[in-house]
Amino acid sequence: MKQLRKFLDTLYVAGAFIGAAFIVGIGLLITAQVIGREIGTQVKGADDLTAWSVVAAGFMPLAYTYRMNGQIRVTLLIERFSGAVRRTMELLVLATAMFFVGFLTYSAFDMVWDSLRFGDLSNGLIVIPLWIPQLSIGLGTLLFLIAIMDDIAVSLMGGKPSYMEAADTTDMRQH
Repeated sequence: MKQLRKFLDTLYVAGAFIGAAFIVGIGLLITAQVIGREIGTQVKGADDLTAWSVVAAGFMPLAYTYRMNGQIRVTLLIERFSGAVRRTMELLVLATAMFFVGFLTYSAFDMVWDSLRFGDLSNGLIVIPLWIPQLSIGLGTLLFLIAIMDDIAVSLMGGKPSYMEAADTTDMRQH
């Protein structure tokens, strides 16, 4: 069980690092564009590469952000309960999230598959198969789905979901 926990945590952190790498890439592209303008040259395809990098930077770290309680959760209803009722409500919310993120993951990979099957190419200055930049949406949502399923399993075994653990840790550090 410890090996699985270590593997999953490594997977979530890897998604965060990949997202961070794309943010660094965006910064480098913008820097190259600024320098290019000053010396009278153009960085071809920088707009397309930046747009694809923004998508990857947004989707790849979803699971890590979720596990660290970095996403906004509306707990107006759930916070009124405690004990078994609260645990049941949390499981219902997690199951609902799993359904919607699962559908998003399916749709993302369906889009990637369609782009691959039909040979869709980008329209910008850099022509590449569209499935390549679209893959980050599928992979990011898949990691997010795994993180939610991870929390469902932990909750069913009597543990606290990761976002609650992270919130408890944050509360302890603030006091």
